[in-house]
Parts: sequence; C-alpha cells; structure tokens
Amino acid sequence: MFPPVRIDGVDLVDGGVANNTPISVAISLGATRVIVLPAGFSCALHKPPGNAIAQAMHALTLLIARQLVRDLESYSSRAEIFVVPPLCPLDVSPYDYTQCDRLIERAAAKTRAWLNEGGLERGFIPGELREHTHA
Repeated sequence: MFPPVRIDGVDLVDGGVANNTPISVAISLGATRVIVLPAGFSCALHKPPGNAIAQAMHALTLLIARQLVRDLESYSSRAEIFVVPPLCPLDVSPYDYTQCDRLIERAAAKTRAWLNEGGLERGFIPGELREHTHA
C-alpha cells in the first residue's frame, strides 16, 4: 500500500484499502476475461503475529481474501474469471520481505502447475482463498 496523496485538492488513498482486486472495475471497463493472481494469506503460521502492526497486517490479508471471494462469487456470471491459487500452506507473512526469493520460487512453480493442469480452461474459486488453517 502506498501513502495517501493530494491531487488537485483531493486526498487519494491506495485502492488496495477499499478494492484490492478491482474485478468490478475491469468488468465495467469492458473486460470479458479476468485473471486474478492473489497473494493469499498466512494460513500456517507457527505462532500468532507478534505485535499490533503484524496483527493488523494479518487481519488485512484475511479481509482482502474474504472480499475477493465475495467479488468472485458476484462477478463470475459477468466475465470469465480465472484465479491462480495462492500459496498454501503459507507459513510467513506476505509482508515478510526476507522471504521474497523463496515465495517467488514457490509461486512460480505453483502457477506453472496450475497452467499445465488447465487452469485457464476452468474458472473456480480456490479453496486456499477461503479462511482456513493448518493447525
């Protein structure tokens, strides 16, 4: 997320706060096929987030996933929507940038497998997007 900016006297806030995956915007602009690459959420943490900021960020990822599922359910009749399944299990915060290399490698491998298994031929909501744990 980016800090708010003022343009022509109007304060603008990163759209990720209100509409992280703007499927509705894409469809309203004429998209008939939408491919979503969600970041997912930490579903396999070994311990709860350790401080208020980490807890808030974890909660935000859960809210984003929940809203995405609602949007997918709402807009799937208006366009072909394909969702690359997010990493699962995910045992680190998506905001832990020390893990970027490992997460990118896992995501690339998972996306390749999804494509090879016909991911762009069938639209569905991956179970990994729904709230769950691996406890």
